[in-house]
Amino acid sequence: MTTRTRWIALAGISLAAVACGDMLTETPKSFTTQDGFFKTPSDVRSATFATYQPLGTDDLWRWWLWLTVDLASDQVRMHPDEPNYQTYHPEFLRWDATTSSVTSPWNGLYNIVFRANVVLSRAGAVTFPDPAERQQLLAEATFLRGYAYLLLAKLYDDVPLFVSEADHDNARASRTPVAQVEAQVITDLTQAEAELPATRPQSELGRATKGAARMALADLYLWRSSYRKTGEWQLAADWAKKVIDSGIYGLNDDYLSTFLPANHGNKEMIWVIPSSTVQGRSSMNLGCLILPRILGFGTGGGCEVIGQPTAWHYASYLTGDYRKDVTYRTSGCSSDANIGCKTFTWPNVYKYRPTNGGVGGPPDTDFPLYRYAEALLIYAEAQNELGNPAAAVTYLNMVRARARKGTGADNRAEPHDYGTAGEATTQTAVRDAIFQERDWELAHEGKRWFDLLELDALEPGYWATALQQRDSIPPAATLQRDLRTFKQRWPIPLTEINLDPALTQNTGY
Repeated sequence: MTTRTRWIALAGISLAAVACGDMLTETPKSFTTQDGFFKTPSDVRSATFATYQPLGTDDLWRWWLWLTVDLASDQVRMHPDEPNYQTYHPEFLRWDATTSSVTSPWNGLYNIVFRANVVLSRAGAVTFPDPAERQQLLAEATFLRGYAYLLLAKLYDDVPLFVSEADHDNARASRTPVAQVEAQVITDLTQAEAELPATRPQSELGRATKGAARMALADLYLWRSSYRKTGEWQLAADWAKKVIDSGIYGLNDDYLSTFLPANHGNKEMIWVIPSSTVQGRSSMNLGCLILPRILGFGTGGGCEVIGQPTAWHYASYLTGDYRKDVTYRTSGCSSDANIGCKTFTWPNVYKYRPTNGGVGGPPDTDFPLYRYAEALLIYAEAQNELGNPAAAVTYLNMVRARARKGTGADNRAEPHDYGTAGEATTQTAVRDAIFQERDWELAHEGKRWFDLLELDALEPGYWATALQQRDSIPPAATLQRDLRTFKQRWPIPLTEINLDPALTQNTGY
């Protein structure tokens, strides 16, 4: 973490105390020295809430992280209307150690780590009327540090490991072996899971719960078992099953209802980045990133439209899959009467539908980090790799059934259940079915890039083949893709290496 980033992180910690829901999306506006801070419970609350804030900024899920992992996958393609190469270059995997697509996520994640470490280092000295509240805030900071390092390890492998505020003052911090980083993630998430509450009121939407920690642990063990080849499938299954058996979460009958602003905090959302809908505060950029320019750039309902579904992904849905109908649209109307209604040249992502259509202010659509459907699919994958394909198919079919019955009006089973229409149920066939289901179910939620890497570890060569064959833009844009294997790991930002001579670069960059 550079000195500059450290001071930016400090500035964010000095947020004024406001309602918890607003704190999660508040943009830093002032800087307060540490000498005058961490004196009261309100200071600790503010600092803890500020630790969430980078998640919804341009560095991470509001822009660069989401955009990069989606465009780099076989699920999303660059829209031909997007003119800015600096924005769409992840489509070709042409990032390097200086491009914002891979350097901004590093900065955002270490921003979270630093803010969490400040809370963990200083909150103990503050007297709380209710000590249990302090313990809960410490658990949130611990969880957020663990989640940040989970992503850092997934994206960059070995990274500097800071577990206290003082660690960030080390001007010669070297890269910690990824196994040690992930061991710290396990420690953080396990500790947080034990201390976080099971549920939150609607006013605390976006704050961590036991379910969020359990999903992060299931996510980590799934990644380690496949990409790291550690074979910890049982642990992935165990943590996903804790979510499933908790009785707190479930599938909505209507897939689309899961994402609508009218249903904030619905039973399927385990952990989300909430949108504030308040002008001047950080809000998810979902509406802007996917609205077609043809509807009037920034005025009548159009915006960046950087990424749209690849032809392969769009055509891959099974006949009658309700998710395809509600995830995309092929025409739309502008709020500008001079533009009117248009037919699009390429399907437009439409499952995120802000009330204001993305025009006239921040959208009010939450971004899902973990959903109940993913818990079912993680459990299915782990069971399949453990040699239990029948159990895997049972949980896979729970997701399939909802997709086929749409809004709940159609409860037919066969031939919609996997394995009832002649599909093979060998381990490899079920694995492919699970990953295909993840592609459909979790479309445009920032999951597919990591899925490709996991599949490549299980079936060597899958990553490059999938990108080469499935993500084509006429006449032959796939030929321009950089499919050298080292691109699976992102580069350490050059600014960090220039400031810290102990840092080394990932191979190939």
